[in-house]
Amino acid sequence: MRGLKVRMVASLFVVALPYHARRWFVAVCVRGAGACCMAGGMIVQIRQAILALAVVACASVPASVPYPGDAIVQRTDGYLYEPVGVAPRVTALMSPEPFQVQPLGNVTLIEQSDGVVLVDAGGSPAAAERIAAFVREIAPGKRVKAIVITHWHGDHVLGLRTLLAHWPEARTISTVETRASLTSAATARFMPTEDAANNAVLQRNLAEGVAFLRGRSTQAELTEERQGYAQAARVVAQHAHDLEGAARIAPNETFTDRLVIADRDAPVEILFLGRANTDGDAVVWLPRQRVLVTGDVVVSPIPFGFGSYPAEWIGVLERLKAYDFATLVPGHGGPMRDRVYLDRLIALLREVRAQARPDETLEEARARVTLGAQADAFTGGSAWRRRWFNAYWTQAIVVSARKEARGEAIVQGE
Repeated sequence: MRGLKVRMVASLFVVALPYHARRWFVAVCVRGAGACCMAGGMIVQIRQAILALAVVACASVPASVPYPGDAIVQRTDGYLYEPVGVAPRVTALMSPEPFQVQPLGNVTLIEQSDGVVLVDAGGSPAAAERIAAFVREIAPGKRVKAIVITHWHGDHVLGLRTLLAHWPEARTISTVETRASLTSAATARFMPTEDAANNAVLQRNLAEGVAFLRGRSTQAELTEERQGYAQAARVVAQHAHDLEGAARIAPNETFTDRLVIADRDAPVEILFLGRANTDGDAVVWLPRQRVLVTGDVVVSPIPFGFGSYPAEWIGVLERLKAYDFATLVPGHGGPMRDRVYLDRLIALLREVRAQARPDETLEEARARVTLGAQADAFTGGSAWRRRWFNAYWTQAIVVSARKEARGEAIVQGE
């Protein structure tokens, strides 16, 4: 009976979460966890290290915007956006705590000579208001001239309508595939729409979820997990609060391979390098600042595997490695200064594909695939994070790897 109750709560709550979080309740609460030795090479490494440090030193770190008076989360939860100086004219807005049960996608602010380009729009109207406040703090007197949406997941796009209320003339840009996903019925069930009745259901489901998490915070055996569930309850409650008035909208400008926003100070190249985390992932390259902004093609510390394309994802990551970047800004998590994490993701995807079999059911595949050593590398041995690695990655990516092995199509929103 208790298991039935858990499944009922999961079925209510799960549709209110972003696409890449939609099965975590069942997976987590029901299943549980799952040198250079040449002198010349050394000189190059030292030179690159000095250049990287110089970029960091030149990047200004703006002051924080105060938390709203009605905030549910605490500053120690590390959830609401804070600024991180990435390079001259480039600031990332991100959650200080890199792993959140309810994700909030990074936003990158690029200050061009005649305005600001944003990469992604935040996950709610309230998040967008915080973004707007940072824009005015960091680039006073400058308008937002363009907003690039890297992919269709709600935590990167649901602030778009609010940002356009501040800057209605801004260009809104995505790949053709991302725009298609943001206008499709298949993905509408994962985020608020113009349908008030649907949004009321989402809010009710989120409230059920918060109650469930609070209950788990008193029942979990490990102190780390009790604290994790309590923090997750506050974050999901904040997310429900912040979603008030949200509705998805699609960008009005699309591209297929490459689109450039020229500027003398910070030119922006928007690229589609192939299917990876979704079928329409956009990547942004700043050649003058040597900054690469990846959206959810790269997510740290725990990647998301829902609706992804494992074989093609490896190719996209290899192409990212070829860029001469000083800093990589992922879709979630802090800035990266090297290619170590990219190599770790590639190895993880290769291991998943190696274990995929076409001749077994999905349930059999999920029970059989093991990623123990990889899980330790991504979770640092944390039992709490290992639960989410199993939910957000293993149980999700197995679906896509099995479809690839069977020659089946991977469709966004399934």
